[in-house]
Amino acid sequence: MLSAALKKSQGVKFCLIWLGLMCAIDARADYHYRVSAELDLKKLTVDLCFKGQAPEKLVAESLDASVALLGAWHESGEPITLSGFIPTAGLPEGACIHYQVDISRGVQRHDMTGPKVYKSIAATAVSNGLWFWRPEIIPQNRQVFVEFKLPADYSLSTPWSLTESEGVLEVPATPFDWPSWIVLGHFFKKEMIVNGTHFDISILDGSPTPDAEALAEWIGQEVAYVQSALGEIPFSNVQVFILPNARARQPVPVAYVTRGGSPTLHLMINQRRDMQEFYDDWTVTHELSHLFLPFISPDDAWFYEGFASYYQYVVRARKGLLSPKKAWSNLLYGFRRGSREAEARGLTLREATQKMYQGEPFMQVYWGGAAMMLIADVQLIKQSNGSWSLDRVIQEFNLCCMDRTRAWTALEVLSIFDELYGYPLFVPLMNRYVNVNEFPDMDDAFQSLGLVASEGDVMLSDDADQRSLRDLIMFIPSQ
Repeated sequence: MLSAALKKSQGVKFCLIWLGLMCAIDARADYHYRVSAELDLKKLTVDLCFKGQAPEKLVAESLDASVALLGAWHESGEPITLSGFIPTAGLPEGACIHYQVDISRGVQRHDMTGPKVYKSIAATAVSNGLWFWRPEIIPQNRQVFVEFKLPADYSLSTPWSLTESEGVLEVPATPFDWPSWIVLGHFFKKEMIVNGTHFDISILDGSPTPDAEALAEWIGQEVAYVQSALGEIPFSNVQVFILPNARARQPVPVAYVTRGGSPTLHLMINQRRDMQEFYDDWTVTHELSHLFLPFISPDDAWFYEGFASYYQYVVRARKGLLSPKKAWSNLLYGFRRGSREAEARGLTLREATQKMYQGEPFMQVYWGGAAMMLIADVQLIKQSNGSWSLDRVIQEFNLCCMDRTRAWTALEVLSIFDELYGYPLFVPLMNRYVNVNEFPDMDDAFQSLGLVASEGDVMLSDDADQRSLRDLIMFIPSQ
């Protein structure tokens, strides 16, 4: 811990140098953070000023944020007594505080949702939930600005938006407890715009050194595949974090999306694998597919994971990365795995979704949801003589109704799907299968598509109508 004299010295320095500068930068910000780091990236020093009345207290998203918090001080240098939060009640209007956070290691004492710090040779990725101490509730009309002061040659990646003031970022209006990350230090950074969406790609170093240019080109190609198959991604900014040194036979053994600020794809890769293996892998296709839906409650993971599991093969077939027959075979294999798991465990789809977060099997969740997506897609195409499809429903939803600033339930999204289509299809399908221990019945869909499972493979009917229906799903629809 810092000595009292040093704390006071820091507080005086903060008061004389930083405070005046911060207040002069932008008087509009209701909460203005100035974040600095030294070369060793062992801690973040944060100066926070309030435009008006300070809140009662500051909280952070991670349960381990209080463990990483090294201390907090008033403008005078007087220490603030901490108690799992930073108390700020009673501060005068326009007050500022100063605090420091240890980012030298990934603390995991109370928060079991995964490491909050990743270190490479010369860079650090850190969860904002570990250092971003904020008011418990921030009204939507309040502005939150963050400014970073880093060593001259250090790079920065954040999920936040640039403002008119140079170097000042605005935290968007997504819920502040949604996870988000920043990367600081020396790392490969590349920005690209694909069909209006800005991608900020950050690749940390590893041993052996990853081929960053090749990996960035791979990401750009994956984005192009998904957008040409499904339409424009309905977000203006997307972060991509690529973290090397994963120990696995697959090129991308771990991947997920966070939504705080703007969407972020987290990809943990084994850079030892040949680049062709990355192009042959479906993982990024799956993760990018998530971006065509809003943030949906984890209680309804069967919906968004099923959606992405369905499209991970449909998109790749449409782009010629695997044959339509192979795509159908992969889907049927997934359905069999999900069906067997549902039968063996005796759980409803909703129960299986809850237990998935306790580390239990997830095939019923992913493939039960994917089965419902295929059933819906087939019914949409058949009932409308090809004028509607799941593609069109998604595109119409993103044009009219996508709200990126809140969590949705599956029922809310699927109800709008039905309204857009003009007929109750999605909600009855959900009600039919979510609360029962019964894998979705695929017989009618398979019959319509002319699919016959055969000894671990699939046979495709030559019937013209069945072939036409398959083609409407596995080929890019004519524009």
